[in-house]
Amino acid sequence: MPFSFLARNRPVAIAVYAGFRNAERLHLRCRVLRREPIDWQAHTWPRKMMRLLRLFASHEVPGARVRLAGFGCRAEAITDREGFALFELELADTSLPRQAQWDTVELTLPDHDHRVEAPVLAAGTDGRLGVISDIDDTIIETGAHDFARNWRRVLMQMPGDRVPVPGAADLYSRLASLGPGEAGPIRRPFFYISSSPWNLYGFLEEFMRQHALPKGPMLLRDWGLNRATLGRSSHGAHKTRAIETILDFYPDHRFILLGDDTQGDAEAYATAVRDYPGRVAAVFIRMAGPEPPSGARHDALEAIRAAGTPVWTGSAYDEGHQLLDTLGLDRDPQAEQLVEATEPEV
Repeated sequence: MPFSFLARNRPVAIAVYAGFRNAERLHLRCRVLRREPIDWQAHTWPRKMMRLLRLFASHEVPGARVRLAGFGCRAEAITDREGFALFELELADTSLPRQAQWDTVELTLPDHDHRVEAPVLAAGTDGRLGVISDIDDTIIETGAHDFARNWRRVLMQMPGDRVPVPGAADLYSRLASLGPGEAGPIRRPFFYISSSPWNLYGFLEEFMRQHALPKGPMLLRDWGLNRATLGRSSHGAHKTRAIETILDFYPDHRFILLGDDTQGDAEAYATAVRDYPGRVAAVFIRMAGPEPPSGARHDALEAIRAAGTPVWTGSAYDEGHQLLDTLGLDRDPQAEQLVEATEPEV
């Protein structure tokens, strides 16, 4: 890529992305880049801007050999032209834990003497209920619906500067069966989907850590300068594929879907409700934009309701606890209890 000569003296390293597994398969993606370790503690705006710009000015290493060892497996993958390596492996003699848990596998670059551990999430069998959440304007305020007013927030704020959506940490901790705002082991598996590029993975991971949001694998996008990734319809299409990946990977689990009204979430969730009958336990849509749902978004929400799936819409997550009370998640972890619920008035 242009100016790649500026990075030729930087160390080659693996960008680690959390993977996930079931009893038979492992899914894990990583990326090999030339980069220095990122310090998220910059205090002046020029340093903040330069560090954030470095996230997007990535220097990929194509053709690199990456080896994985873990769960009794050994495998090797070659990075593609964007530096990505994908491991989709069959596992033997493994089972799912009762509650969601994190394990690790080892990744190495044999040609660069580099070694890291990558986290792998195993969904639990207790209740067989998981959570899939959008990121932008669902847990982190981005102002994506009004970039002209919010460009400073998008381009100049570090993870500690960014503002979480009010009430998100408490609601998500309750969904994960933690105390309000508490960090630690979770009972239910969390997955995050977003149209944000993979370059922002570390930024988003640090944001979630600092704001006590449940840890979970993120399914982001590889951006390119084309209609497939820059068009408005691409947001919903990516999220639809990501949700399908998770639902197909855990066919015995049901999922609560959380999103907002800015980037095709309602439409993607309606597709999941239609294509996977009985697999979506409830839908939460935060109203981040200034206008009520209309057009395709309104039709999607009506389709979800017509399918009998509980729906909550509102601007404040404090109100979203009403739906959890109605569904009885705190009374019984079993997913079978998530039936015959009525939608609360908001």
